[in-house]
Amino acid sequence: MTASRSGRERRRTVIVVALVTVHVLALAVFLLRTVQAGYLARVLDAREQWRAGNLTGAAALYQNFAEDYPWFSRPLLLFEDYPSRARAWYALGRIEAERGNRDAALHAYREAMHAEAGLGQREYRNLLLEAGMAGVLADDARQRLASHADDLAAWWDLGASELALGHADAAVHAYAAALDHLPAWLSAHTRASSRGSLTAEEGDLRGLLSVALLKAGAVDRSRAECDWLSRRQRADEHFDQLCSAYLLAAAGDSKGAQRRLQGYTPSGPEHRALAAALAGDSGAAAH
Repeated sequence: MTASRSGRERRRTVIVVALVTVHVLALAVFLLRTVQAGYLARVLDAREQWRAGNLTGAAALYQNFAEDYPWFSRPLLLFEDYPSRARAWYALGRIEAERGNRDAALHAYREAMHAEAGLGQREYRNLLLEAGMAGVLADDARQRLASHADDLAAWWDLGASELALGHADAAVHAYAAALDHLPAWLSAHTRASSRGSLTAEEGDLRGLLSVALLKAGAVDRSRAECDWLSRRQRADEHFDQLCSAYLLAAAGDSKGAQRRLQGYTPSGPEHRALAAALAGDSGAAAH
């Protein structure tokens, strides 16, 4: 009788503990969901404020979300399609860039890239070039190449930064290396054409390589690259526009160079800088 009573008491204890545990877990999930719902509302509010032009308010909300994320995301996320920490940093970088807060934007992009490889990389490199911080971009590109020697974007960034720094020979080497790695990149990204047509990536790289070669004093090689582009591009493409303008200027035809640049639309900060240098000083083609 005593043993039977003791067994019943143990079962009651187990049941009570189980019920308490279930209620505690349910309460914890409810509280966590409430917290996450609050942060989700902040992100949605941040998006609306960004669209409305309130950059200060949007930046504050995104920064709060990104900095608190490790805390309120644990131990699990309870909403589908919840914004990631990386995406919050990326959005903050774009907003800070719009506000003209360069250092804050660069910091946000670095955080985004750390949280999700590649996210914000292009915006980060463009901002460095626009800010005249090509040396920082060159160091960053070399660090990436130290661990991934086949990193096409890193070679591309190194070429742009070396050209901006006036290191034409180094830029030639970097752009040539980027072209060497381009076929594998195109294959991996299913961008290679079955008919072998010129891709935008190759057209852009060869145009920049031509300018770098000219600045390095290799006029014949520069002309050969630019002529190759002229032959391979479609009638509606203008990958050779910048390099042909530089070759005209180097030959002493400054008016022809200016005419060649008419209607030119730079696709990146390195292109804008090269076009501006040529427009302001035809002698830039040789330096």
